[in-house]
Amino acid sequence: MAEEQEQPKKKNGRLKKTFKWIVGLIVLLAMLTVAGIYYIWNYFDWQSKVRELVHQYGTQAVGTSVNVGDINVSLSGGSGYIGNITVANPKGYTQDNIIKLGKVSVVLNKDSIKKVLEETVKKTGSKTKTIVIDEIRIEKPEVAYELMNLNKNNANDVLANIRKNSEAKPDKKTTPKDDSANEYKIAIKKLVIADGTATVAAGLMGVSQSLSLDLPTITIDNLGSDKQGITIEDGLSMVFQTILRTTAAVVAKTDLSELLGGITGAAGKVVNDAADAVTGGVKSVTDGIGGLFK
Repeated sequence: MAEEQEQPKKKNGRLKKTFKWIVGLIVLLAMLTVAGIYYIWNYFDWQSKVRELVHQYGTQAVGTSVNVGDINVSLSGGSGYIGNITVANPKGYTQDNIIKLGKVSVVLNKDSIKKVLEETVKKTGSKTKTIVIDEIRIEKPEVAYELMNLNKNNANDVLANIRKNSEAKPDKKTTPKDDSANEYKIAIKKLVIADGTATVAAGLMGVSQSLSLDLPTITIDNLGSDKQGITIEDGLSMVFQTILRTTAAVVAKTDLSELLGGITGAAGKVVNDAADAVTGGVKSVTDGIGGLFK
């Protein structure tokens, strides 16, 4: 009798051990799957994807080449930085780049990243996936502002490109359903642009001079929402046009006759009138695209 009672106990014990082993295996496989997804995105696809998207959509937005140097963004850690983003000058200007962003710190929303990863792997959910970015902080952006002549400068040229390219976007109603260009969207909770400088150069009336100006800190909240983000192109457009708009406003408040070293009288008035024209040109550009970011 004792042996007969012992056998069911042993059998139940083996079943419990088997059940625990199966549960443990399932949990382990789930953890390895998630870890594998993060690993693949972190080291094989994510970094190159960021570089590709910034180059593609940045260039598309401003009409000149936008390039990325360093990328160190960890999906699992939820933070990182993008270094040495440059925006090339339009043709005809002396400097290679009009904008250089030395370091862009990024804080990602981990919950949104997890959701996007799951939808990407499982191919479920909506076609458009929104990545929520809690904060983007751009430290010490550099702007090379050039006056080619009294009526032409590189900031206005790039801002005009942004307006033209924004107006040229296809209507959402006529965009093909299988178009995957805007598969990923972003929502930026906080954008900070701090400690920027602008070097203003002019070669007018036979006088070539330059001066350095400090740019004010800019803070913008809530670009896009969790449910309805903005396109990557619109996000980059907003960053670049905000930097250039701020630069143009600072230049417009500067006495440019001092920049040109002694141009006074009627000539000095012409130069300052050119600075006033910068403000008017910038306003027309930002009025044209401002509605995208409200």
